[in-house]
Amino acid sequence: MENATSMIGNNLTSTREQVNMSSLSYISKIVSTDKELLQKMVQTRRPQSKNYEDSWGYIIQATRYEGFKWYDSYTDSLIFFGRKSENDPTFVVPNFFTEPAYLKHVVSLVQDTLNATQTILKNVNPEDASKLSSYGFRPYQEHDKWNKEARFDDQTYPQQIVDLHKLIEGRGKIYHKLRQALNKKPKVVIRRYCEKDLDEVLGLFALKDGNSENDLERAKGMYFVSHAMYPTADIDKYLVTDKDTDEIVGFIATSDISPKNTALVASIFKVGVKIASIWGIHQTLIAKYHEGFQLANLGGCETEGTYIFLKRIFRPVEELEKIHLVYDP
Repeated sequence: MENATSMIGNNLTSTREQVNMSSLSYISKIVSTDKELLQKMVQTRRPQSKNYEDSWGYIIQATRYEGFKWYDSYTDSLIFFGRKSENDPTFVVPNFFTEPAYLKHVVSLVQDTLNATQTILKNVNPEDASKLSSYGFRPYQEHDKWNKEARFDDQTYPQQIVDLHKLIEGRGKIYHKLRQALNKKPKVVIRRYCEKDLDEVLGLFALKDGNSENDLERAKGMYFVSHAMYPTADIDKYLVTDKDTDEIVGFIATSDISPKNTALVASIFKVGVKIASIWGIHQTLIAKYHEGFQLANLGGCETEGTYIFLKRIFRPVEELEKIHLVYDP
């Protein structure tokens, strides 16, 4: 396990005398092998999980700003930490596997050690909120927000679960819009991502932001920053390309949650290829169905337009409401 001081910065060095150093040995950098640790936790604690936050793709995205983990094998406790943004020191806990009392202890210790004033506990089931509130985790209040466009981040609209068998059959009136889109037969094909596609895919992310190919410009974009980790990540990646020119028009990624359930963690397309995006997502979900998956979580939407679009086209059979809690004693 890597030294905690090197993992979470100079702030820890300056305050290391304030905390129990044996506790700090539980802190380490998030590494690729933690995917197996996450899957082990999910299999042990919630083996039938449909939660978006239980996918590796979500974890690496949510911890992209100075992410680290707390893993205590004695209590079998795992807590992931990230930052709210590059400029906001607020901690974010996208997922955790531990009891409320232990969670409070760790969050309080990390905040005190790194001189932070607030931690956001993301994607909590509403029925668990009251138990956590007794340990100091409060609901969002009127002044709390993520940003102007998505006040409550990915809890703004619920996670949408689609039945892959029903979706592929596509029968009945409810799938009319899906069939209508697929019948337009866009001139695109789908294939697996490979390493040689990296630059073009990163260019697609930058283009989505309206930025140039310049590396400095790329780094400023929302889509680029929030998806740049995916091309090299250990998740399933697909490309939708123009049938005639082989130009990449879309990037799709899935990340498995549990043995029968998966998550759609990325769907980035060039502007003006709406039908191709529907076709590409549909083809990806077909592929996952043939791998043995039954359900797919399309994630929680931050904007009303995206929520309505996904619901009308892919017809979720279930929606998972989530809330964020705040720890700022």
